[in-house]
Amino acid sequence: MRVTLCFGGSILAPDLPDVDCIRETARVLRELKARRHELLVVVGGGRTARRYIGAARELKATHAYCDTIGIDATRLNARLLIAALGELAELNPITTFDGATRAMLRGKIPVMGGTVPGHTTDAVAAGLADASRSDLLVFFTDVDGVYTADPKLDPSAKKFEAMTSRQLLELVAGVKMKPGVTAIIDPIGAKIIDRSGIKTLVLGRQEVHRLQKILGGAGHSGTTVVPRERRGRGS
Repeated sequence: MRVTLCFGGSILAPDLPDVDCIRETARVLRELKARRHELLVVVGGGRTARRYIGAARELKATHAYCDTIGIDATRLNARLLIAALGELAELNPITTFDGATRAMLRGKIPVMGGTVPGHTTDAVAAGLADASRSDLLVFFTDVDGVYTADPKLDPSAKKFEAMTSRQLLELVAGVKMKPGVTAIIDPIGAKIIDRSGIKTLVLGRQEVHRLQKILGGAGHSGTTVVPRERRGRGS
């Protein structure tokens, strides 16, 4: 199976880098690779990115410059995962979808951070899944699925066990795009998911160690986003 995985900075580096989580993530990726899954990885910036973006705003930096600082933070986190993967990954974070796909076809695990100003790593992951014609897109976040509202702010928020890509798009349509945005999946990413027809899972950190079983068809505690019209590699 060809899978694009997006690991939020909030789980790999929630405050400081979580070495144990990074090490466990690398172990799971190695295990999946040994079972002949084709993997492509995107890493988010998390709190590190938001802190630097906040400082840049105070210094009157433009939105584009703040985005660039956020991209740098995502690539810093990506380098930590690359370090944990060793020879399985390319030495540096890959910066284009074509480069990532080519690395995957060479048997590597490409690791990307952000790419261009205005696109979060949600959008990068969705775009990479589309460009590589992945069979599945998986987001790992510090929230265990998609909710009707932010469960950290609204205790009455309800989690979706399953939803359509159109429902996801409608849910996040009102999210204002700005550097450091923290939506579960941003509107650009949701639009790509809806357009591309890629089945998507949104899972919490606690499911990382179960990824192999989940790819094998086991249940999970997150949210399944079902495409309106499936577009796999064979279609």
